[in-house]
Amino acid sequence: MCYPFWPQAGEERFSVEIDENNQVWYEVLSFSKPAHILSFLGYPYVMLRQKYFANESSKAMLKHINSSKS
Repeated sequence: MCYPFWPQAGEERFSVEIDENNQVWYEVLSFSKPAHILSFLGYPYVMLRQKYFANESSKAMLKHINSSKS
């Protein structure tokens, strides 16, 4: 649902799956588009923050998995 006053429209989600071989699969999906004329100005920054979120999220998942193996 996109509210008329919300500056961005899009989605951010992640999923974690453990397969039958005990391998962990981690997926991050993030996309957005400006939903307000002023959002076009900040859109490059939003894209950088989405990439940063995906990178930090993946690092946190790896850190958790590696710490649980010890």
